[in-house]
Amino acid sequence: DCIYTASRDKTLKRWKVNVAGTGKFELQPELEVPLGDVCWCLISAGDWLFCGLGDGTIKGFMKSGQQTVLNRHAKRVSCLMTHQHVLLSGASDGAVRCWQMNPHTTTFECTHSISEGVSSSVQALAVLGEGLWVGGTSGVALVELATLKVVKQLDPRKFVAGLLQFDGHMIVVYADGSICIFDGLGALKHKQPALPAGPVLCIAGLESGPRVLCGHAKGQISSITLPSFVLKKHWQALERCKVQTLCSAGHDGIYVLGAENGTIQLWQRDGSVDQG
Repeated sequence: DCIYTASRDKTLKRWKVNVAGTGKFELQPELEVPLGDVCWCLISAGDWLFCGLGDGTIKGFMKSGQQTVLNRHAKRVSCLMTHQHVLLSGASDGAVRCWQMNPHTTTFECTHSISEGVSSSVQALAVLGEGLWVGGTSGVALVELATLKVVKQLDPRKFVAGLLQFDGHMIVVYADGSICIFDGLGALKHKQPALPAGPVLCIAGLESGPRVLCGHAKGQISSITLPSFVLKKHWQALERCKVQTLCSAGHDGIYVLGAENGTIQLWQRDGSVDQG
């Protein structure tokens, strides 16, 4: 019933979604919370909202008003995810940290840290089977969840823009626009050159289609069909501005686009027209 955003203006905002008379969605601001630093990632985990900040801290908020601060990273927190009630964070300090709630103190504690074998700034996290995939500025490191040890480094060793698990495989999209698909053990199954729209900053999975959406540095979006992995189309969503983030609502083909200049767009795929 609402959308939460956080950005470089150092605020967390809540937006109410309405449908205008024209049939288009409208976003009305409802709440604004100061964060104290630039926010680089945001995740909803149960009753919590977690914000990864530029100074390495993670701030958590509940609707009840309870707040928490997680301090262990030395540099910008670039990605957050949850797996089996564990909060995972990746940062520019080259570390992945595991956080769990202490039921006695009702605070989050860092229970494990993974840095050995993670040779670069962490940009993306995903879980496939018994492995944690860590995408960084120098490729992907595959971590065995049972031991929390890096067991494999995957080529190519270049900047990862995003990771997406689909049908037992991991889709890895690189910042230069090229794409590789690996099986659960890290074996390469498919690769393709850079997309026509060029460098990629973010990706998202869309259940309608289904599709992989890629947000580009020159304001375009590419839509790729699954599982055939064919580029369906790409279009100009923004003029002279980067597509900084994409987030799927998980239903009705709805997704949110966040631009580098702070603009928010709400999109919906029209499944009756098989063009995107």
